[in-house]
Amino acid sequence: MADSLAAGDLAARTAEPFINKEEVATRLGKTLRTVDNWMQRGLLPYFKIGRSVSFKWSDVESHLAQNCRVCRR
Repeated sequence: MADSLAAGDLAARTAEPFINKEEVATRLGKTLRTVDNWMQRGLLPYFKIGRSVSFKWSDVESHLAQNCRVCRR
């Protein structure tokens, strides 16, 4: 049963479309330069094939939720 759940999770993740750096910046409300800096510092997970950089939005959201703190006043 665990194998079927893992296969279903993998199918759901691969069905999600990749987004580009500009879309990540737009969704986060940041500049491209900030996204580049966060990538360089390891704050954003990304896929790189050759010179092309792509993101899975679910990976970005979960990584930020686990590794960044929310400050409220």
